[in-house]
Amino acid sequence: MSDVVRAVSGLMDRAGAAIARFSRPLRDALILVGLARAAYYYIVQGIHPWTFPGVDARAYWGIDLAHPYVGSGVGDVSTFLYSPAFAQVMAPLSLLPFPVFDALWTVLLVATLAWLVRPWPWALLILFLPISYELFVGNVQFLIAAAIVIGFRWSAAWAFPILTKITPAVGLLWFAVRREWRALATAVGVTAAIVVVSFALSPSAWADWIAFLLASPGRSEMLLPRLVIAALLVALGAMTGRRWLVPVAVWLSLPVVWINSWVILLAIIRLRERADPLIALEATS
Repeated sequence: MSDVVRAVSGLMDRAGAAIARFSRPLRDALILVGLARAAYYYIVQGIHPWTFPGVDARAYWGIDLAHPYVGSGVGDVSTFLYSPAFAQVMAPLSLLPFPVFDALWTVLLVATLAWLVRPWPWALLILFLPISYELFVGNVQFLIAAAIVIGFRWSAAWAFPILTKITPAVGLLWFAVRREWRALATAVGVTAAIVVVSFALSPSAWADWIAFLLASPGRSEMLLPRLVIAALLVALGAMTGRRWLVPVAVWLSLPVVWINSWVILLAIIRLRERADPLIALEATS
């Protein structure tokens, strides 16, 4: 297995060197592609998210804690899909008028985006379509990208993507493969503790959520093979020290990959530096 991993890592090193050699023209080409894709989507396809601003954010604002999943469906407008724990955290914000909530939520998303792209602002143009779409609708995917980055230092941050999208839990394989048991235990323990407290507050909501997930059509979108590939990517990243493969895996593992889901890849910018390869660590132990 180690020989295969070394061979794949060598191929990736050579690919990385080639990309670095032509980084400027490649960057410029990606910017053109990104802007052209956005123009085609907004102008030719005629999809205008600015006509339904805050459509996802509204789902996090007016949550009925007693029955958070009544009428909810994947792809339906402003319906709540995440765990009861997230609903309980967000519920007090329903006391605010929606325009105030939406403004504060957008400020949070813009601040998170600015932090993610600060080392490489050209990403704003390359991913202009998913970034702009995400800002218009107000989903949580900038926050998931930030949680992935922060999770390498404070693994408890993984509770957020797990308790919203669930399948990002595949990223925890990084700690398991590298035998970073303390970090893994912290991520699992914090998530479990939140679930226990949330369940104690509203066990019926958790039963409703599980029933909703089992009936969700999103499960049929090639989810199982995507999860397998995502797990392999995380394992490869862990063995070769390539942290940037984790956000790629999380993006691939999402129950449904929407146009704005691509913003999760912004985490790559903050995770470009390579960690010590696991094989090298084993050789010196």
